[in-house]
Amino acid sequence: MKTKINKSFIIAVAAVMLFSFSSCKKDSNNVDELNARLSFVNTVEGSAAQDVYINDSKASASAVAYGSSSTNISTSSGNKLIAFKNSGSSTVSASATINAEANTSQTAFLIKQADGNLAVSTYANDNSSASGKVKVRFINVAPLLVGAVNVTTNTGASLISTLAFKAASAYQTIDANTNLNVNVAGSVEVVTIAGSELQAGNIYTIWFDGSSTTKVKYHVILQN
Repeated sequence: MKTKINKSFIIAVAAVMLFSFSSCKKDSNNVDELNARLSFVNTVEGSAAQDVYINDSKASASAVAYGSSSTNISTSSGNKLIAFKNSGSSTVSASATINAEANTSQTAFLIKQADGNLAVSTYANDNSSASGKVKVRFINVAPLLVGAVNVTTNTGASLISTLAFKAASAYQTIDANTNLNVNVAGSVEVVTIAGSELQAGNIYTIWFDGSSTTKVKYHVILQN
Protein backbone atom coordinates (compact mmCIF):
# COMPACT_ATOMS: atom_id res chain seq x y z
CA MET A 1 0.00 0.00 0.00
CA LYS A 2 1.49 3.38 -1.01
CA THR A 3 1.36 6.31 1.34
CA LYS A 4 0.60 9.63 -0.29
CA ILE A 5 2.81 12.44 1.04
CA ASN A 6 1.52 15.95 0.90
CA LYS A 7 3.97 18.23 -0.99
CA SER A 8 2.99 21.23 1.10
CA PHE A 9 3.93 19.32 4.24
CA ILE A 10 7.38 18.48 2.84
CA ILE A 11 8.01 22.09 1.87
CA ALA A 12 6.95 23.31 5.31
CA VAL A 13 9.29 20.86 7.07
CA ALA A 14 12.18 21.85 4.82
CA ALA A 15 11.56 25.53 5.53
CA VAL A 16 11.58 24.94 9.30
CA MET A 17 14.84 22.99 9.08
CA LEU A 18 16.48 25.70 6.97
CA PHE A 19 15.38 28.42 9.42
CA SER A 20 16.68 26.42 12.39
CA PHE A 21 20.06 25.89 10.74
CA SER A 22 20.32 29.55 9.86
CA SER A 23 19.46 30.60 13.42
CA CYS A 24 22.00 28.22 14.93
CA LYS A 25 24.68 29.48 12.58
CA LYS A 26 23.87 33.08 13.45
CA ASP A 27 24.00 32.36 17.18
CA SER A 28 27.33 30.60 16.74
CA ASN A 29 28.75 33.58 14.89
CA ASN A 30 27.57 35.93 17.63
CA VAL A 31 29.40 33.87 20.25
CA ASP A 32 32.57 33.83 18.14
CA GLU A 33 32.47 37.63 17.86
CA LEU A 34 33.04 38.06 21.62
CA ASN A 35 36.78 37.92 21.13
CA ALA A 36 38.03 41.02 22.98
CA ARG A 37 38.16 41.62 26.72
CA LEU A 38 37.90 44.86 28.66
CA SER A 39 38.46 45.62 32.33
CA PHE A 40 37.54 48.81 34.18
CA VAL A 41 39.15 50.41 37.26
CA ASN A 42 38.01 53.36 39.36
CA THR A 43 41.10 55.19 40.68
CA VAL A 44 39.34 58.40 41.77
CA GLU A 45 39.21 58.66 45.54
CA GLY A 46 36.00 60.29 46.75
CA SER A 47 34.13 59.56 43.52
CA ALA A 48 30.73 57.90 43.37
CA ALA A 49 30.71 54.21 42.49
CA GLN A 50 30.69 53.89 38.71
CA ASP A 51 28.61 51.90 36.26
CA VAL A 52 30.59 51.05 33.14
CA TYR A 53 29.17 51.14 29.65
CA ILE A 54 30.26 49.82 26.28
CA ASN A 55 28.50 51.49 23.34
CA ASP A 56 25.78 52.82 25.66
CA SER A 57 25.02 49.36 27.07
CA LYS A 58 25.70 48.76 30.74
CA ALA A 59 28.52 46.23 30.99
CA SER A 60 29.18 45.91 34.73
CA ALA A 61 27.17 43.60 36.94
CA SER A 62 27.78 45.91 39.89
CA ALA A 63 29.07 49.45 40.32
CA VAL A 64 32.83 49.94 40.52
CA ALA A 65 33.79 51.82 43.69
CA TYR A 66 37.09 53.61 44.24
CA GLY A 67 39.93 51.10 44.37
CA SER A 68 37.82 48.37 42.75
CA SER A 69 37.66 46.89 39.29
CA SER A 70 35.34 45.03 36.94
CA THR A 71 37.49 42.60 35.00
CA ASN A 72 37.49 40.56 31.80
CA ILE A 73 34.24 41.71 30.23
CA SER A 74 33.90 40.07 26.82
CA THR A 75 32.91 42.14 23.81
CA SER A 76 33.19 42.03 20.05
CA SER A 77 36.16 43.58 18.29
CA GLY A 78 36.02 47.03 16.73
CA ASN A 79 35.73 50.63 17.86
CA LYS A 80 33.93 50.99 21.19
CA LEU A 81 32.68 53.99 23.12
CA ILE A 82 33.41 53.19 26.75
CA ALA A 83 32.10 55.29 29.61
CA PHE A 84 32.07 55.55 33.36
CA LYS A 85 28.79 56.88 34.80
CA ASN A 86 27.81 57.65 38.37
CA SER A 87 25.94 54.57 39.52
CA GLY A 88 22.21 54.67 38.85
CA SER A 89 22.37 57.87 36.83
CA SER A 90 23.04 59.06 33.30
CA THR A 91 25.83 61.38 34.45
CA VAL A 92 28.98 60.57 32.50
CA SER A 93 32.13 60.94 34.56
CA ALA A 94 34.42 60.35 31.58
CA SER A 95 34.38 58.47 28.29
CA ALA A 96 36.71 57.47 25.48
CA THR A 97 36.61 55.71 22.12
CA ILE A 98 38.96 52.73 21.89
CA ASN A 99 39.80 50.06 19.36
CA ALA A 100 39.07 46.64 20.88
CA GLU A 101 41.15 44.42 18.67
CA ALA A 102 40.32 40.74 18.31
CA ASN A 103 42.01 38.41 20.82
CA THR A 104 43.33 41.27 22.95
CA SER A 105 42.74 42.53 26.47
CA GLN A 106 42.73 46.13 27.70
CA THR A 107 42.10 47.89 31.00
CA ALA A 108 40.40 51.28 31.18
CA PHE A 109 41.19 53.45 34.22
CA LEU A 110 39.01 56.28 35.40
CA ILE A 111 41.57 58.84 36.57
CA LYS A 112 41.67 62.37 37.95
CA GLN A 113 43.96 64.70 36.05
CA ALA A 114 46.09 67.45 37.55
CA ASP A 115 43.43 70.04 36.67
CA GLY A 116 40.78 68.07 38.57
CA ASN A 117 38.91 66.85 35.49
CA LEU A 118 38.21 63.14 35.07
CA ALA A 119 39.44 61.15 32.09
CA VAL A 120 39.84 57.58 30.82
CA SER A 121 43.29 56.08 30.22
CA THR A 122 43.56 52.64 28.64
CA TYR A 123 46.42 50.15 28.73
CA ALA A 124 46.99 46.91 26.82
CA ASN A 125 47.28 43.81 28.99
CA ASP A 126 49.77 40.97 28.63
CA ASN A 127 48.07 37.79 29.80
CA SER A 128 50.90 35.33 29.15
CA SER A 129 52.08 34.04 32.52
CA ALA A 130 55.65 33.08 33.46
CA SER A 131 55.82 29.60 34.97
CA GLY A 132 57.04 29.67 38.56
CA LYS A 133 57.43 33.45 38.49
CA VAL A 134 55.42 36.59 39.11
CA LYS A 135 54.67 38.89 36.20
CA VAL A 136 53.89 42.49 37.17
CA ARG A 137 53.60 45.97 35.72
CA PHE A 138 53.12 49.34 37.38
CA ILE A 139 50.89 52.30 36.48
CA ASN A 140 51.07 55.79 37.97
CA VAL A 141 47.68 57.52 38.20
CA ALA A 142 48.60 59.90 41.04
CA PRO A 143 48.37 63.53 39.88
CA LEU A 144 49.21 64.94 43.31
CA LEU A 145 52.69 63.46 43.55
CA VAL A 146 55.51 65.99 43.20
CA GLY A 147 57.80 63.47 41.51
CA ALA A 148 57.82 60.26 39.51
CA VAL A 149 57.60 56.83 41.12
CA ASN A 150 60.46 54.41 41.75
CA VAL A 151 60.13 50.70 42.59
CA THR A 152 62.94 48.51 43.94
CA THR A 153 63.11 45.00 45.37
CA ASN A 154 64.03 44.36 48.99
CA THR A 155 67.59 43.64 47.80
CA GLY A 156 67.83 47.09 46.22
CA ALA A 157 67.44 46.03 42.59
CA SER A 158 65.58 48.67 40.54
CA LEU A 159 62.44 47.50 38.73
CA ILE A 160 61.26 50.90 37.51
CA SER A 161 62.50 54.45 37.94
CA THR A 162 60.86 57.82 37.32
CA LEU A 163 57.45 56.42 36.32
CA ALA A 164 55.57 59.55 35.33
CA PHE A 165 51.88 60.33 35.79
CA LYS A 166 49.67 58.20 33.48
CA ALA A 167 52.66 56.11 32.41
CA ALA A 168 52.73 52.32 32.55
CA SER A 169 55.88 50.26 32.92
CA ALA A 170 56.72 47.21 30.89
CA TYR A 171 55.83 43.90 32.52
CA GLN A 172 58.55 42.62 34.83
CA THR A 173 59.23 39.02 35.86
CA ILE A 174 60.25 38.57 39.51
CA ASP A 175 60.43 35.81 42.07
CA ALA A 176 57.31 35.10 44.11
CA ASN A 177 57.11 36.55 47.61
CA THR A 178 59.50 39.37 46.78
CA ASN A 179 58.93 42.51 48.84
CA LEU A 180 58.82 45.71 46.77
CA ASN A 181 59.68 49.19 48.00
CA VAL A 182 58.01 52.22 46.42
CA ASN A 183 58.88 55.86 46.78
CA VAL A 184 58.39 59.19 45.06
CA ALA A 185 61.54 60.66 43.54
CA GLY A 186 63.03 63.10 46.02
CA SER A 187 61.04 61.73 48.96
CA VAL A 188 62.32 59.54 51.80
CA GLU A 189 58.85 58.07 52.48
CA VAL A 190 58.86 54.44 51.41
CA VAL A 191 55.84 52.14 51.03
CA THR A 192 56.44 48.39 51.03
CA ILE A 193 54.35 45.96 48.99
CA ALA A 194 54.46 42.66 50.86
CA GLY A 195 55.77 39.74 48.83
CA SER A 196 52.89 37.62 50.13
CA GLU A 197 50.62 39.60 47.77
CA LEU A 198 52.55 38.36 44.73
CA GLN A 199 52.23 34.63 44.03
CA ALA A 200 53.96 32.48 41.41
CA GLY A 201 52.14 31.93 38.13
CA ASN A 202 50.05 35.08 38.51
CA ILE A 203 50.02 38.31 36.51
CA TYR A 204 49.46 41.58 38.32
CA THR A 205 48.90 45.24 37.62
CA ILE A 206 49.87 47.47 40.53
CA TRP A 207 48.63 51.02 40.25
CA PHE A 208 49.61 53.98 42.37
CA ASP A 209 47.66 56.95 43.60
CA GLY A 210 48.16 59.22 46.57
CA SER A 211 46.38 61.69 48.81
CA SER A 212 49.63 63.52 49.61
CA THR A 213 52.39 64.89 47.41
CA THR A 214 55.21 62.65 48.63
CA LYS A 215 53.76 59.24 49.51
CA VAL A 216 52.09 56.68 47.27
CA LYS A 217 49.23 54.31 47.90
CA TYR A 218 49.24 51.07 45.96
CA HIS A 219 46.49 48.77 44.66
CA VAL A 220 46.99 45.27 43.30
CA ILE A 221 44.88 43.82 40.47
CA LEU A 222 45.11 40.11 39.68
CA GLN A 223 44.86 39.81 35.88
CA ASN A 224 44.57 36.03 35.51
